[in-house]
Amino acid sequence: SSRSPGRPSNFFRPLGPRTMRPAFKEWQAIVDALGAGAQTLLLRKGGIHEGRGGFHVSADRFWLFPTRFHAQREKTKPAAHVHFNEASPDEAVTLSLFAELVESAFVTDWPTVAALAPYHLWTDATVRERFEWSKPRGLHVLILRVHRLHERLTLPLTPEMGGCKSWIELPPDFDERPSTPVLNDATFAAQLAELRQRIGAAQ
Repeated sequence: SSRSPGRPSNFFRPLGPRTMRPAFKEWQAIVDALGAGAQTLLLRKGGIHEGRGGFHVSADRFWLFPTRFHAQREKTKPAAHVHFNEASPDEAVTLSLFAELVESAFVTDWPTVAALAPYHLWTDATVRERFEWSKPRGLHVLILRVHRLHERLTLPLTPEMGGCKSWIELPPDFDERPSTPVLNDATFAAQLAELRQRIGAAQ
């Protein structure tokens, strides 16, 4: 075999030119919570490198790319701390989840954003800080159907994967890999109905 010694069998090795797949960068603890079914939404204002247009939804299906951030523990609820796990080595990232975007909305009403607190693991202060940061006031709410790969995938980290940006592109294709929804249809439908009711009140 030409595999490098010590490299896992699921370590991605490019085989030639491929169509790139979008990936959404999010804190490792939040990605893990999405994978555990502990939340089904993302709240985003945008990174400092998003450009003049700010954050925008770039795809309706995408990898969930876990990132490290030194203040994740302080900026998430105690219930999130169970989702902190051993990170990938500095030279690699492990992918195990991809998501389908079911609905998205930009919510400018703070009481509506605050009413979503039971459905995510960020602290109120973290969410308020994001809501107020930059103009206009508000947050993008993304409701996701999350899928877990049957076999995790490890990729070498590259400079293109870094930076304060929400979206990057990756060569692996999630459509080619067996996966299962994190939540069954009935559970997801119930959560979706609840979220639609809370967000719809402000629309």
